Amino acid sequence: MSASAGEEQASPRPVTGRVFVTGGTGFVGRTIVRALGDRPMRILVRDPADAVRLKTTNVEIVAGDVTNAESLRGAMDGCEAVIHLVAIIEEEGGTTFDEVIRGGTVNVIQEAQRSGARRLLHMSALGTRNDPRYGYFEAKWQAEQAVERSGIPWTIFRPSIIFGPGDGFVTLLAKLVKTAPVIPVVGSGKSLFQPIAVEEVAAAYVRALDDPSTAGHIYELGGGKIYTYEALLDAVAGQLGVSKPKMHVPVGLMKGIVALSSPLPKALRPPVTSEQLKMLAIDNATNRSATAELIGREPLRLEDGLAYLGRR
Repeated sequence: MSASAGEEQASPRPVTGRVFVTGGTGFVGRTIVRALGDRPMRILVRDPADAVRLKTTNVEIVAGDVTNAESLRGAMDGCEAVIHLVAIIEEEGGTTFDEVIRGGTVNVIQEAQRSGARRLLHMSALGTRNDPRYGYFEAKWQAEQAVERSGIPWTIFRPSIIFGPGDGFVTLLAKLVKTAPVIPVVGSGKSLFQPIAVEEVAAAYVRALDDPSTAGHIYELGGGKIYTYEALLDAVAGQLGVSKPKMHVPVGLMKGIVALSSPLPKALRPPVTSEQLKMLAIDNATNRSATAELIGREPLRLEDGLAYLGRR
């Protein structure tokens, strides 16, 4: 956990009013919305027709796109807090990390400032750094800088890999483990990960809304155990009851496969992007995890939370 001076912030207080959520229809966003329960919420979506099921007596739906500042105009009026979750893990079709992650965050901040929001909770990522060699992490770092300069009492979360029903990483690994004749291990398999359950990430956000002392802090979030990439694959295989040999694939070879497969439909591509291949060289674990502090108990270990993948 760390604090940053940034600009002088207004005195934070527990959030009791309406909460504005970007990315509320995504994997993490849906869980956070459920964890917020009956609090008044307003959820930003690009197409309201895709979010009709989310509309309830306490949830409003509003159309907008974080990359289009004009579309956000007035969207946060009457909201006390803003939870900003929108990001991409792959640049595709001309959409860039900088446009969505950094630029989208700047647009959200500017509208939050205009609307008078008193609290800003931002989703970053473990491994975030000021290093243009890693486009995703660099954009996340730039977004964090904008949040810290916003003048709104902020809290930034940096989770490791998030797992749970509908996730975009562990579920893909499970598919690979089930269907491949051998289990491919990209690189040495020794990079470290600290997967965290999506429900525990959501609980940390709720805590931050309720606890003003979390303002001005960056929280690293990890689960109950650190794994090498190869051990992570073993945990997934163990849950599925699969026993297969493993084969190490050089990162350079995998980069070529990913590049050659990029024109194919997503279902036919390897379950890893070129950016994720670069990030595999960076440990994604922390000895400063604040998860237990924020949720009031020791966090779940990956192998204890994989029932959603199927039989053990």
